[in-house]
Amino acid sequence: MNKYIKKAVLVMLVMSLLLIMAACGSKTEGTKDDKESTTTVTTRIVTDSVGREVEVPIDPQRVIVDWDLGHVLAVGIVPVASTTKVIDYGEFLKDYYQGQDIVDLGNEDTVSLETATSLKPDLIITFAEENIKQYEKIAPTIVFSTDSYDSVEAEILAIGEMLNHQEEAKKFMADYTARAKVAEEKIKAVIPEGITFSLFTLTDKEIVVIPSGNSGGEAMYDLLKLTAPTSIQKLIEDSKGDWQKQRISWETVGDYEGDYVGVLDYGQKYETTSTWDNLEVVKNNKVITFDGKYFFSADPISVIHQAEHMAEQIIELVQKQ
Repeated sequence: MNKYIKKAVLVMLVMSLLLIMAACGSKTEGTKDDKESTTTVTTRIVTDSVGREVEVPIDPQRVIVDWDLGHVLAVGIVPVASTTKVIDYGEFLKDYYQGQDIVDLGNEDTVSLETATSLKPDLIITFAEENIKQYEKIAPTIVFSTDSYDSVEAEILAIGEMLNHQEEAKKFMADYTARAKVAEEKIKAVIPEGITFSLFTLTDKEIVVIPSGNSGGEAMYDLLKLTAPTSIQKLIEDSKGDWQKQRISWETVGDYEGDYVGVLDYGQKYETTSTWDNLEVVKNNKVITFDGKYFFSADPISVIHQAEHMAEQIIELVQKQ
């Protein structure tokens, strides 16, 4: 009888031990699953403008951008630093700083790496591939180049995707499109068909012709749909994108005179010639001067403000004629 009792006790002990081990295993697995479920993912992989896959923060907080400041502001992010030209000549952007200061890193081609490092960025956005090597020592770096996209919408949606601000990008584009349409319609209501507009920058030795797609030209020709004189259209076409060939002499400016002329003033010193002073637009007060600090940048924020400002100024001048 004792033999059977001993066997029964032994079986019960073994079963109890198995149950305890199973419970411990279940508890361990549960703890592991709990840990996995509470782990926070803080990075994501994005593809930049040149096709590189880069691991970046899901929600970047300290961004440095060395050129396309306006695009980053457009999707709701205020960088901690940018470069001299886009800060000094991006007057329309300052209302989008949200009360924050943006540190000046110097010229876009020779930024202060020491200052950039001291700012402890969690993401750097550069316009040029050759900058990647030096920037990656500081923080994850992506290339954003507007040359990679064929429209403003594509640019904004791309930067919105890279910064995980897709909804902000869509909202900006909806607003941009609506405002551009309003400005265009205002111009159409006042400017007779066939009226032409030239856009210049005046320098001491020559005059620079501003085409569509460029600073100031994008607002005038692409958004407001104003028409350049045929001579300017041919000059731009023949230049094949070479800006050096888009320069004319003071003596020949009359060949490129539109019914109205816009001048982007960057504070250069120059003396007008008799050829300029005898232009019909000059004698008839059909020249409009625009402050270059507001017209240097060609980012979407600046361009939409430029178009609205141009429309107001042009309409005011035309109605006085």
